[in-house]
Amino acid sequence: MRPLLAFVLACSACTNATEKSRAAWDKAVSNRGGASKGAGGSGGGRGGTAGSGLRDTWQGLAQFTTDASELLAGGSTTITVPRLAKRLCAEEPEALAQDPKAEAVSCAPKTPLALLGRELELELGSDSTIGLFAREVSDQDSGELVRQTLQRLRGVCREPWTTESRADNALKEFYRCPTATGATLMVGRFPSNLAAGQWHFSLAVLGPG
Repeated sequence: MRPLLAFVLACSACTNATEKSRAAWDKAVSNRGGASKGAGGSGGGRGGTAGSGLRDTWQGLAQFTTDASELLAGGSTTITVPRLAKRLCAEEPEALAQDPKAEAVSCAPKTPLALLGRELELELGSDSTIGLFAREVSDQDSGELVRQTLQRLRGVCREPWTTESRADNALKEFYRCPTATGATLMVGRFPSNLAAGQWHFSLAVLGPG
């Protein structure tokens, strides 16, 4: 997105429905066409955490990922975006009050998560998708976020990480692994503004099917 999935996580096993969900996420987070805003109506991420007192929490990220994988284990027929938002968002996203309701929303998670001093924002999409992202991270920091996430979340994976190449953009870097619940874990980064040295980092849990 333009935060999480302008990038559309590329994966040969992903269904067309998942691709459509990713496109909806793109609109939601970039706030195009009156899509969702972040918690408090701020329209996106809350920026860095300098001075906020938040500590990096890799253990919290691993627990969040495990919980999300279990939550999505039943597939898209057992969970909806409003139900996910009620369970995971600190405040109900404004987009859920719109008609028609958004296919994807972004919000602040109930339990704040910060990595390398960057507070992560939560995204929820139709077709059983839960994601976390950080906007406008430097090339070096986004690379380090990917590297450490791959290392720290190895225990969540049922099999080793595999690389997802992108023929259309070699700068997009993605990895995936299956989890014990049948969900798929995706981690990656993509440049949002190369001239300014800005990248987006994302972690997404995709429900089975």
